[in-house]
Amino acid sequence: MAISFINWIAGKFGTTKTDATYVEMMAALQEYRIRELAFNTCISMIANAVGKCEFKTYKNGKEDKGMEYYLWNVEPNVNQNSTVFLHKLIYRLYSDNEALIISTKHRDGRELLVVADSFEKPVEYPQKMQEYKGVVVGDVSYDKTFKESDVIHLKLNHADMKLVLDALNQSYAQLVAVATQNYTWANGKHYKVHVGQIAQNDDDWQTNFAEMLKRQVKPFLEDANGVLPEFDGYQYEDIGGKPDAQRSTRDIRALVDDIFDFTARGFCIPPVLLFGDVAGTQDAMQRWLTTCIDPLCDQIQEEIIRKRCGYDEWKKGTHIRIDTSAILHFDIFGNAANIEKLVGSGAFSINDILKATGQSEIAEEWASQHFLTKNIGVIEDVANAIDGKGGE
Repeated sequence: MAISFINWIAGKFGTTKTDATYVEMMAALQEYRIRELAFNTCISMIANAVGKCEFKTYKNGKEDKGMEYYLWNVEPNVNQNSTVFLHKLIYRLYSDNEALIISTKHRDGRELLVVADSFEKPVEYPQKMQEYKGVVVGDVSYDKTFKESDVIHLKLNHADMKLVLDALNQSYAQLVAVATQNYTWANGKHYKVHVGQIAQNDDDWQTNFAEMLKRQVKPFLEDANGVLPEFDGYQYEDIGGKPDAQRSTRDIRALVDDIFDFTARGFCIPPVLLFGDVAGTQDAMQRWLTTCIDPLCDQIQEEIIRKRCGYDEWKKGTHIRIDTSAILHFDIFGNAANIEKLVGSGAFSINDILKATGQSEIAEEWASQHFLTKNIGVIEDVANAIDGKGGE
């Protein structure tokens, strides 16, 4: 955070860190923290959701759990598991509005996938492959020029949404600062000191007065218990510090909540999910999956298919599909009646259901068979069956 904050300070004040005053630095740090908290909270929600998805791989039309499956679901590289890898991918995508995945080789020859921390923005050509230079992963800089076909390049929006949100949140951060100052002043102690003419005529009056404020008045205002001596020529009058019933920390919290609200909406997250509200959660979750997670996963799987499969293999049925059904928690016992209907429909076997609910499959032939209940059928067939059994 330190380096990014210093860079942000330089851009905000048009100066370096040491040139800004302490007050400006603290105010800017407060603004930066609120914005980053809202941004990182939203990104964590999206990354956690994508991290729960299963990247299903298919070869020649049949599901295949080979090395490609292992790369996307277990270990993309020697230093990251798939969840950490996807978190970094989503963070880079939303922070920079684009992300780059490159393929490299381990010393034992197996393929590794890593997310680039930075790269030079390529020149866009309509009929020629783009080239990516200056790719950096961690502390390693690649001298190699990567062609478009060599990388998985994701782009979030045509225009960078984060820049718009930062500008909007900056205005709200100023309102938060003002509300904080007002609350602090209203709940503080403020005294007016009337100094008699005689006292003002003393030698070194200003120096002695400042020293008295430091030694006697300041401890009285700050300590839990204190005594304020009153000398001849000095009269103290309380002019503030009485808490205003109309001012509270809730006013400040409401402004901070607005920043979270704007950020969530900018990333297509229903605010109720961000704030943890219970009412309307189910509808909000479905909307979030439809407008945010599904389009994001569609882009990722499309980019993987066109770069790692190609048209010829795709035509044969070799592709990848990101299954987002695992994002929602599923209670297998609470949905027993629905499961029975699914099995009885003939479309799903018992192992299909177990797999969809994250359970271990049964290594028995009957568990992979499909069953169909007999209480529903074409009316003529049911009538004939009844007549065959002696019915009327």
